[in-house]
Amino acid sequence: MRKGKLQQSVLVRSVFKMLGQKREDAAGPAVGRGVSALAGEKETQVFSCAPVLVKDPEDAVLAVCRVCNSVAAAGASAKGVLVSLMLPEAMEEKNLKELMRAVDGACVRYGTAVIGGHTEVTDGVLYPVLTVTAAGGTTRAGLFDPSCVTADLDLVVTKGIALGAVSYLAKTRRDELLTRFSPGFIHGAADFSEDYSVCREAEIAIGHGAAAMQDLSEGGIFGALWEIADGAGIGLDVALKRIPIQQETVEICEFFGVNPYQMLSTGALLIAAADGEGLVQKMALEGIPSAVIGRTTSGKERILRNGEEVRYLDKPQMDEMYRVGR
Repeated sequence: MRKGKLQQSVLVRSVFKMLGQKREDAAGPAVGRGVSALAGEKETQVFSCAPVLVKDPEDAVLAVCRVCNSVAAAGASAKGVLVSLMLPEAMEEKNLKELMRAVDGACVRYGTAVIGGHTEVTDGVLYPVLTVTAAGGTTRAGLFDPSCVTADLDLVVTKGIALGAVSYLAKTRRDELLTRFSPGFIHGAADFSEDYSVCREAEIAIGHGAAAMQDLSEGGIFGALWEIADGAGIGLDVALKRIPIQQETVEICEFFGVNPYQMLSTGALLIAAADGEGLVQKMALEGIPSAVIGRTTSGKERILRNGEEVRYLDKPQMDEMYRVGR
């Protein structure tokens, strides 16, 4: 099997189809659904889970942001976080403290906290394995997931793609980047991490009547577009040149020889809405850059336009971060 998120065909065939037991009050696993949910009398409980191999404390930050963003994209807010840690025998306690400070700092961004978990040491891992689960709630009916998407909706992306990847590389591969870029340039890219939360834009999108939202995490914008289309059984028509991308992202991705459209994009939100331009204007009033990048269609074709050139979206590929040694 390849690195990264399990291929969709294997996920459906060897994971989903093995799960025969169902609950009528639950929204369980599905393609493109980043959360699960349990319906209650007054509130729907929403959960999101993400594992990560921690080679740098920034990995822990990204894991917390990923699950909290997924909960926000579902229309809820994270109330608490559970943390499970499998530690290698060679790990020093000072490094454990650093890791947990990173987790706690990430929780502060979302107004949440670690409310429990489990930690143990094992000879079965070389790096710490961190699993983060965010739990939240909403009184709204239904989740904002791909099953809500229909044809003839605008597709809006906030902030920019590959922000998570580029910030991570600016922090963890700084010495390499200094061979080409100035310290100020690298510092600016590292600061993309300040914009990891998608909570505010999710609130704005909900208020504007968005049909669905997808936080851009592993697999980047191409992966999210595929998942939202496949989950809804619809087509897409997207203009590549409209997808927002920062100049730092372009140059750092070029330096490492990777594709920013298939990279970790923590901090960006993909939104399907009837009035995309109106939503972009509302985002701008809150200081959040965004752009309409295309529309959903009634067919099955997933079209990517680059000027006069037309091609078709491929099934999700391995995230480019694995090519640079994440």
